[in-house]
Amino acid sequence: MGVCVLAACLTKQGERELKSVTSDKLKTFQMDVTDSQQIEDVHEQVKNMLPSGHGLWGLVNNAGIAIFGPVEWTPLDHIKRIADVNLWGVIDVTKTFLPLVKKSQGRVVNLSSLAGRLSYAHWSAYCISKHGVEAFSDALRREMSP
Repeated sequence: MGVCVLAACLTKQGERELKSVTSDKLKTFQMDVTDSQQIEDVHEQVKNMLPSGHGLWGLVNNAGIAIFGPVEWTPLDHIKRIADVNLWGVIDVTKTFLPLVKKSQGRVVNLSSLAGRLSYAHWSAYCISKHGVEAFSDALRREMSP
């Protein structure tokens, strides 16, 4: 199709591995979705790669982690880390790249989970984060509809 795909990976190793198994039409970046400065740095690189006046056709938020266990036994820092990656990372990346997506009337795809609609025992931290992604996605959809 001739489409250029841009992909961000958490680690340099992940970036190298992805490059090694894909076409040269894939451009990779190292980016931690919990680091606003890294997100902004990648945003600047992407803006500089795009032809003048062009935006992004799509943005896919796919980063996610999970730790399972009873609420009573799950350390609060684990719950916060899951929310930082699964929810706040989605929001930060989306807010940063949204002007480029809107410029080309593109789409935002946020990968969530059934756990974003239904809660399960021992999945509390993950469910919290995915419920947030669902709410954010629903609101964003309404804001972006013509």
